Amino acid sequence: MESANNNPHGSAGKGRRLVRWFCLAVVVAVVLVAVAVLRNNYSLHEPSRSAFDAQMDHALDTATQWIAENPVVSERNVTMMYMISDMESMSHDPRLQTVLDRFRKNYLTHVPTQFDLVWLRLVDPNASMPVVYVPEMGDNIIDFVWFAHAIAPDKIVLADADRANLFSPTKYIWGTRQKQLLGLAIYRQHNGGTPELDRTIDYVARGVARDAHFDIRLTDSYIQRTAFLLAAGRPDLVRSRWVDRILDHQNANGSWYACWYGWCRGVFEFSADYKTSPGGLGHATVQAAWALMLLKYRYPEWINEHYR
Repeated sequence: MESANNNPHGSAGKGRRLVRWFCLAVVVAVVLVAVAVLRNNYSLHEPSRSAFDAQMDHALDTATQWIAENPVVSERNVTMMYMISDMESMSHDPRLQTVLDRFRKNYLTHVPTQFDLVWLRLVDPNASMPVVYVPEMGDNIIDFVWFAHAIAPDKIVLADADRANLFSPTKYIWGTRQKQLLGLAIYRQHNGGTPELDRTIDYVARGVARDAHFDIRLTDSYIQRTAFLLAAGRPDLVRSRWVDRILDHQNANGSWYACWYGWCRGVFEFSADYKTSPGGLGHATVQAAWALMLLKYRYPEWINEHYR
């Protein structure tokens, strides 16, 4: 009798089984991804308006307290200080003013370069500073260079190609795109809008919203997209599910983790110290508090629309 290993029918049967198992695995993976995307964007149960207001007010109070008790973390990142400055302008919370006063005293009185004098305008919009020409950086440009130019384009002068990239609706994708969106939003805030700038902001904002729709990872980028869409004046692109998930993942001490399950910025990046990294905690916490404050003070109609 012919062995099974030499039987073409037996080999064909094994091949068919492998194909079936592979197809089943693909179907299961597709279903899991679909469920994850749906869960990322829709909720079977939405909190009542009173429950949402209570949770948001508690979140903002404890987050503000955490920021005030950990000022050094924020001082290390001028983008965070921009957010804190904006938060203070909305809430007039004395705890945030104390953080800004400390920033002025500890950092702005001894800036490392003339470029850094631009951050004086976070605490004094009329502060004077020299003109600084930034050499062409291309794809190596750092986001805070965009933000500095946006605050004072006549003082922080970018190379023509770098400035053109900042205002390009199609140059950037994924994580860089949301940082570009913030740069454009800051520019419009400090220099006024134009029809072309408004169109670019709307185009880039829709791309950021698509990223938020499909990126199921719970990272500080998750928080960041919501905050930056609100800063860009597009609350209509923000889903209530995103805000609910941000609120539900706040820590008891008022902070947020930068990557809530250890699955961090990169698709294959995992971290064991995500609960203890002070920079990550500060970055996520300030962004989350800023997003919630933007909703509370600038977009209360969004809250009215989504919670009853």
